[in-house]
Amino acid sequence: MLQITASTTSSFRGTDAKAVITERVRGEFREMPGLSLTLAQAGRLWSLDDEMCRDVLTQLVETGFLCRRPDGAYCRSSDLRGRPARIAMQA
Repeated sequence: MLQITASTTSSFRGTDAKAVITERVRGEFREMPGLSLTLAQAGRLWSLDDEMCRDVLTQLVETGFLCRRPDGAYCRSSDLRGRPARIAMQA
């Protein structure tokens, strides 16, 4: 689990901290296929305040990397495309 804290972002002098956080969050979703998080869960996972977390996730949705499901959870757009239909086996 990646913890992004104020000390983490302060080490990126001259670099936009939001861009660095966005790329780290993108990397976490790439490394964990099927990851689905609500805004609150994402904030806790990466130790982000609500505003930063919302901004990062919104940016990733706007670029098409993430999507927001009807239940409010965020997941990779590619996780929802091309999923084979699950058919229940009958006994």
